[in-house]
Amino acid sequence: MVETAFINYNVIDLNGTWVKVNVNSNYTEINNISFIRPGNFTVNYALSPLNLSYPYLYPGFMSSSISYAIKSNVSTVILGYLNTSTNSSVNGNTYLYNEYSPVVAKISVFDFGVVQDIVRNVSGLEFNMRLVNYENSSVLQATNFTDRPGYLYVNLTYSNYSGTYVPSGYVEYVYPALLPGNILLMLQYNMQEIEGAPMGGFTSINGQEVNFIINVGTPFSLTTNFLIQNSTGIYWNSIPLNFVGNIVKVVQGTPYNLSEYIYKNVRGNVTFSRLAIYASKNLIVEQEYNQTSPSPSSYKLELMNGSYIDPNIHYPYLTGYQNTTLPFKAINPSESFTIAVVVTLVVVAILVILHKR
Repeated sequence: MVETAFINYNVIDLNGTWVKVNVNSNYTEINNISFIRPGNFTVNYALSPLNLSYPYLYPGFMSSSISYAIKSNVSTVILGYLNTSTNSSVNGNTYLYNEYSPVVAKISVFDFGVVQDIVRNVSGLEFNMRLVNYENSSVLQATNFTDRPGYLYVNLTYSNYSGTYVPSGYVEYVYPALLPGNILLMLQYNMQEIEGAPMGGFTSINGQEVNFIINVGTPFSLTTNFLIQNSTGIYWNSIPLNFVGNIVKVVQGTPYNLSEYIYKNVRGNVTFSRLAIYASKNLIVEQEYNQTSPSPSSYKLELMNGSYIDPNIHYPYLTGYQNTTLPFKAINPSESFTIAVVVTLVVVAILVILHKR
């Protein structure tokens, strides 16, 4: 049995990354399975990419990595790049991905973000959603959160054997773009020196190994290497900090005029941990953490000024700060960190075909 239905997406309003869309369709449920529901929906295309109420993938989320994740506080999408083809109808390219989570699907998407095709199998039904027609009517411009390609820190762990802090690795923060509505894209790499592997290493999410995670949220909600200041105080990772004073400090050979902030985790009369942050214009230059309970531990993060490791290169080849590539191997790379967002604001007509096996 084959059923065909048309779905019309009509964007009513756009506010930052929030899209209000009206969905009309003559699709009816089969075996109590509903892929598409008609009505008015408000979708955040950055926090909830590839939402069937608004089938769109922000171009800054596209990568040629075989496994990577896009994570926000409301959604986690894991994708794997398959191939690229030229599409003369749109005078551009179409990219094919496997979607591994939250659903299993094959997805093809134009380089400007509009989804061309989605294929899923659920309960013996094959679901094929294919683009028939679309109209663009707005181009939004992302901005730079920073003009640096990345911020590299050396991780120093206190050794009871030597009685000193010894290097135990590197951490790098990268910010591809700041989207309208103060939505930030951030990647945090724990640099790994594994022969034949990318310097950015690997990580896992929801039990699956990925090359990297694109974290999406506000600067306040993400754990960045910047302090956040608002009307109630100074925060890092949502932790309220107390200002101590200004200090001149040499960090990794570079002198800085820094502001010192302290946070103590105190229960009763016992201090369980102490966090000291030294910042220059809200950029963390040094972070020192000391814990006494339940087990003693101590570490420091120190900014390596002017240093940058391209996370895509393979160990042992390092690159200098002059490399300004994006933090992941983008299919549609930009020489700067500014990426155009193309949003479909008029009508997208999509054909749905269901095949019962």
